[in-house]
Amino acid sequence: MYLRLCNTDDVPAGSMKKFYLRGQEFLVVNLNGQFHCLDGRCTHAGAPLAEGSLDEEVLTCPWHYSRFKITDGSVINGPAKKPLNVYRYEIKDGQLLLELKTKTSFYTL
Repeated sequence: MYLRLCNTDDVPAGSMKKFYLRGQEFLVVNLNGQFHCLDGRCTHAGAPLAEGSLDEEVLTCPWHYSRFKITDGSVINGPAKKPLNVYRYEIKDGQLLLELKTKTSFYTL
């Protein structure tokens, strides 16, 4: 399922911005016209990554300076140990549509 997250114009080249969709925070990075969609919070202590810094393909957390590769979410150096989730997307008519996997829970009433 693809859902609209933002317009591509909302994130100029060389920048990053946070967006919310269904109660979850996402980070969109525009690296030279190539978009990357990742978790919006650091996997170490939950810092808002949009307040961090971006140097080419490396995203640095603002709180404890964990560094992540934006292309695959991998940890370059900690204290974070868990990688960021990276999300697939499509661009249609200037809109960035994020692919969300639906979670199914089974319960009885």
